Amino acid sequence: MFNKKVVFPVVATAILAVFIWRISGILLPFVLAFVLAYFLHPCVVRLERLKYSRTVATTLIVGAFCLFIVGLFLILVPILQAQVIVFLNKVPVIAQTLWHWVEQAVAYMKQSLPQAQLAQLSQMFSANAAKVINALGNGVIGALSGGVVFFNVVSLLLITPVVLFYVLRDWRGVSQDMKALIPRSREEDVKSLWSEINRTLAGFVRGQVSVCLVLAVYYGVALSLIGLELGILIGLIAGILSFIPYFGFLTGVGLSILLGLSQGGDWVFWLMLAGVFGVGQILESYVLTPRLVGERVGLHPVWVIFALLAGGVLLGFVGILIAVPVAAVIGVLIRRGVKVYKKTAFYKGRK
Repeated sequence: MFNKKVVFPVVATAILAVFIWRISGILLPFVLAFVLAYFLHPCVVRLERLKYSRTVATTLIVGAFCLFIVGLFLILVPILQAQVIVFLNKVPVIAQTLWHWVEQAVAYMKQSLPQAQLAQLSQMFSANAAKVINALGNGVIGALSGGVVFFNVVSLLLITPVVLFYVLRDWRGVSQDMKALIPRSREEDVKSLWSEINRTLAGFVRGQVSVCLVLAVYYGVALSLIGLELGILIGLIAGILSFIPYFGFLTGVGLSILLGLSQGGDWVFWLMLAGVFGVGQILESYVLTPRLVGERVGLHPVWVIFALLAGGVLLGFVGILIAVPVAAVIGVLIRRGVKVYKKTAFYKGRK
C-alpha cells in the first residue's frame, strides 16, 4: 500500500521539476533577480534601521545598484574593448604558434607510429572533429534563432530590475507567510534547518564572490605589471572563473602562456609569470578562501564542480546560477539526515 504522505510530496516535486525544466528559457531574469535580492537584502534591512520605509529603502538600494552597474560598465568597456582588439590582432600569431606545435607533434608521430595506427588516428580525429563542428554550429543557430538572444538581453535589462524591486520590497512579507505554513510541532526543527541552510549559502556564495573579485583585481594588475599585453582581460577571466575550483587558475595560466609565447617573453618574464600565479594560488588557498569563505560551509570542491556542470547541462546558464545554492541545500539536508540516522536505534544496534 502506498503511503500518501510520501507519494504526494514526491509526485509534486517531480511535476515542479519538469515544469521548471520546460520554462527554463524564460527563467534567467527571475533567477538573477532572486540571487541579487539575496545579496542586497541586508542593505535594505540596514536602511530600515535608519528609519527609512521598506519601499524607500528598496528604491534606494535598487537605484544605487543599477547606477553601480552602469558606472562599472562605462569604466570597464573602453578598457576591455582595447584589450579585445589587441587579442584579435594576436589571434593569427597564436594560431601560428599552435600550428607549429601541431606540425612538430605530427612529424614525431610519423616517425614513431606505424602507418596503420596513423590512418586510424586520422579517421578518428576527422569523425570527432566533424561532430564537434556540427554540434557547435547547431548550438549557435539554435541560440540565435527565434530572437532568443534579443529576448534574453531585453529581459535582463528591463525585467530583472523590476522583479528585483518587488522581491526586495516583499521579502519580509513572503518570509512571514512561509513561516506561517510551518507545522507548529516542527517549527523549531524547520527554523534550525533553514538557519543552517542560510548560513551555508551566505558563507559560500557571498564569500566566494568576494574571493573572485579580489583575484580578478590581483591577476589583472599583476599580469599588467609584468608586461603581459592582455593582463587586465586575462585577470578578469581568471578571477571570475575562480568560482569553479581551480578552473580560473588553470584558465589564466593557459591563456597567459599562449599570449606570452606570441609576444616572445624572455626567461625573466616566465619567472615573473610563474610567480604571479604561484602567489595567486597561495593567496586563494591559504588567505582568501579560509577568511572569506571558511571551511564551515561544508561544500567540497568536487561537489561544487559537479553541481555547476549538472546545472549547466540541465538548465543552461540558469542552472549555473542556482547550482551552488541547490548544492548547499542538498548538502545541509544530507548532513542533517546523517545526524538523525545516527540517533536511531537501528544505527546504535538496539532492538
